[in-house]
Amino acid sequence: MQRDPLETFITSNREAFDDGIPALKVWADIDRRLEAPVIRRRRRWQHLRIAAAVAVLLTLGGVAGSYLTQSQPNSPVAVLNEVAPEYSEMAMYYQEEIDRQVQLVSNSDQVDPDVFQDLEQIDATMKELQQELLNAPRGTEQEIVENLIRSYQAKLAILQRVLDRINQTNDENSTINEVSI
Repeated sequence: MQRDPLETFITSNREAFDDGIPALKVWADIDRRLEAPVIRRRRRWQHLRIAAAVAVLLTLGGVAGSYLTQSQPNSPVAVLNEVAPEYSEMAMYYQEEIDRQVQLVSNSDQVDPDVFQDLEQIDATMKELQQELLNAPRGTEQEIVENLIRSYQAKLAILQRVLDRINQTNDENSTINEVSI
């Protein structure tokens, strides 16, 4: 096999090639060219990742917000708003009061469990009235709406009586526990 003259020259003068060191300017230029695109890529990827995270968070926030603010389509308030909008504000008031008082009653350990069963029966009646309201012929909704409002009032009255009894029991217990000097 015949050797290439360039290869022969390199092997015979190998030690002379190893002694040569390029100038610092050459290394600085090489180093600058190598690092510049890597930094730009990293920064671009960082910006893209941040932008993607912000987009995902905004999307999730929008979906969660629309889910939480949308009224439940089967709630009596939503049905009233659809069929008899003049009563929907009154129904919302009653529902807020009922929710507030249920929270107060739930916090007490003196409540008879039958109270909650009674409230569930009223809720079942209200669902029946709601179905009737959706299927009622035009002009007959007024009586059903009045029955729904009476159901709200009945729930509120039951909860108010329970809260009054709880407060009365607490007052009696506090006067018994007082020590006169």
